[in-house]
Amino acid sequence: MAYQSRGDLLIKKQRTIPLRAQILRAMKRRVHPNHDKYEDLLMELGIKEAGIYGEQSLDYYLKLLPETDTPYYIFHDLRLPYRDSHFQIDTLILFSNFCLLLEVKYLRGIIYFDPKNNQLIQEVEDKPLKALQDPILQVSNQCFKLTSWLKHKNLPKAPCEKLVVLTNPKVIVKVLSSPSIVEKHVIKSPALSEKVIPLYKRNSTHYYDKKTLNKISRLLIKDHTPLQSSPIEQYKVRPIDIRTGVFCPNCSPHVVMGKIHGKWKCTTCSLISGDAYVETLKDYALLISSEITMRELKRFLRIEDKYIIRRLLKKLEIKGEGNTKSRTYNLTPLLIKT
Repeated sequence: MAYQSRGDLLIKKQRTIPLRAQILRAMKRRVHPNHDKYEDLLMELGIKEAGIYGEQSLDYYLKLLPETDTPYYIFHDLRLPYRDSHFQIDTLILFSNFCLLLEVKYLRGIIYFDPKNNQLIQEVEDKPLKALQDPILQVSNQCFKLTSWLKHKNLPKAPCEKLVVLTNPKVIVKVLSSPSIVEKHVIKSPALSEKVIPLYKRNSTHYYDKKTLNKISRLLIKDHTPLQSSPIEQYKVRPIDIRTGVFCPNCSPHVVMGKIHGKWKCTTCSLISGDAYVETLKDYALLISSEITMRELKRFLRIEDKYIIRRLLKKLEIKGEGNTKSRTYNLTPLLIKT
C-alpha cells in the first residue's frame, strides 16, 4: 500500500450542513435574544457546530489514507432506512474487501470510556460530570444495520470495521473498563491512516469489484434520506418572534442595514453590500416558508418598491409562479442541499 497525501479521493457523497443546524443558525440571527428559549437554542447550536467542525477537521486525515490496489469510496453524512426507522453514519469508507464506519466526535475536557456499562463520561472544567452515549456501541449498531441494509439489497456482505475518531487534539482520554475494546476502536484523527493499514491487510478477501462498488454507491445515494427536523416548534418560535430586515454581516446579527443606491449600507460600520439580502431570503426560507409572496418580500426585506424587489430576484434567477395577485416565488434554490 502506498502512503502519501491524496487529492484524488473518491468522495461519492460530500459532507453537508444538516438542515437543523442551518435552521438554528438562522434562529440565532433572527430570534430576539430576550426570547425565553434563546439560550437553549444557542446551546444546541453550539453542540451542532462542534460536531460539524470535528467532521470537517477529519478531511485532512482522509487525504492521508494509503492508496490501495482497488479504488475505495467515501460517503459522508448518510442516513439510511432500517426497518421502520433510519440510522445515521458520519463517514463510511467502502473498500473492496471491507466497510469502515467512522463515528466522529469533537469532545472537550476529559472523557472516560466505560464500555462495560455502555457509557462515556465527560468532565469539562468545573461543570458536573455528564453521561453520554457510548460511541463504540453507537458505531457497532451502525455496522449491524449497514450489514442488514446490504443483505436487504441482495448485495455481498463484506466485513464491517468500525472506529470512533476523536477530532479534538486537546481532549484527554481515560479508560474505566474494557481497555482492549477502547484500544481497538478509539483513535485520535492523526492515527487514522496507521489504523487503516492493518485493517486492510487483515481483510484479505475482496468482495467487491469496481462494478459492485459503483452499484452499492448508487443505492446508498438513492436510499439516503435527509432528516427533516425543525427546531422552530420545539423552541416555540412564532412568526412575530422573527426579526425582519437585511442584517449587516460584519456587525451584531441584529443590526439592520439601510437601502441606498441599489445596495445596502450599515449605519454602524458603514459596510456597503450588494448581496446582503441573499442571507435574508435564506433565513425566510429556513424559518417561515420556501415560498414567498411580494407582500411578504416587502415586509421581510423592508422594501416598499416592488420593482426593486423584482430586480433583486432576477439577479438570483428566481421566477414567480401564478398570476399577478397570487404570485409566489420559490426560494428553495438558495438553500444548501442535505
